[in-house]
Amino acid sequence: MAILPDRAHSSIRYQDHQLYFCSASCESKFKAHPDRYLTEDASEHSHHHHHDHHEVSPDQIKQPHHQAEKENSEGVWTCPMHPEIRRSGPGSCPVCGMALEPLVATASTGPSDELHDMTRRFWLGLLLAFPVLVLEMGSHLFPDLRNTVPPQYNTWLQLLLASPVVLWCGWPFFARAGMSLRNRSLNMFTLVAMGTGVAWVYSVIATVFPSWFPASFRNMDGLVAVYFEAAAVITVLVLLGQVLELRAREQTSGAITALLNLAPKTARRLDHDGHETDINAEDVLPGDKLRIRPGESIPVDGIVIEGKTTVDESMVTGESMPVTKTKGDPVIGGTI
Repeated sequence: MAILPDRAHSSIRYQDHQLYFCSASCESKFKAHPDRYLTEDASEHSHHHHHDHHEVSPDQIKQPHHQAEKENSEGVWTCPMHPEIRRSGPGSCPVCGMALEPLVATASTGPSDELHDMTRRFWLGLLLAFPVLVLEMGSHLFPDLRNTVPPQYNTWLQLLLASPVVLWCGWPFFARAGMSLRNRSLNMFTLVAMGTGVAWVYSVIATVFPSWFPASFRNMDGLVAVYFEAAAVITVLVLLGQVLELRAREQTSGAITALLNLAPKTARRLDHDGHETDINAEDVLPGDKLRIRPGESIPVDGIVIEGKTTVDESMVTGESMPVTKTKGDPVIGGTI
């Protein structure tokens, strides 16, 4: 197996090769029969309980580290307001309740499931909350509407219409409020859930059990005032705010994705002998030397180490005139 120098137990130099060992036992076995370990074929070695220790090149050292960093950053979601939060998938921030977003934007980042869900809840909530608002407040603006629906049925109709708005459309707010209570970090969703929840529970009791309330709570029709319209309208307004916020974040993410799509997918890497090898742009490692020919896009950010050219950076800076680049000048990935 390959041993990284920074994790090796010890090392020795043998026949112009720097060899690294994982333990003192392996080192002693090698010193006893060095030629055996250097000449055995790897497939033959697989039948013995030995470690084969090879000299590790700089590229071999960088590749596992680069792959580990890539795997660690991809698939990680964080909160834009609390970057210390890290999760392995989408969800809500345990501190502020905001929807998490990918830590690293990629060209393959798709549309937000959170935005789709909140938009669906908003439109359904708006469809049901509007008639609740008319049933409760319409008679104050237009007295003739009072006789359209009898008061005895008015509150029951409000209950049927407002319950899906508060309980289903507003369910994410209750879930985030519960999370905030468990984490002892109260936020906006705690207030929204408490306000709409208390108003809805009180109104349900007032509708189903009006006799539980003293006579001073009842109106001329013998009914207790309800607040279904307040709970439903507040839920819809908060949903609208969530939709607008998520849409703005989606547009920002879309702009980043569009810039990433402009960058080339492959790069031309030079080895120590000057030979070219085409690799994926995402496999470029720090310290690699790349060759960029006239008219080609620059795959990654870097520094010019040889040559002179002009680069079109209008896609990033908005500057329409090409910029001259010489040795030591920085270049931006995706520019031409």
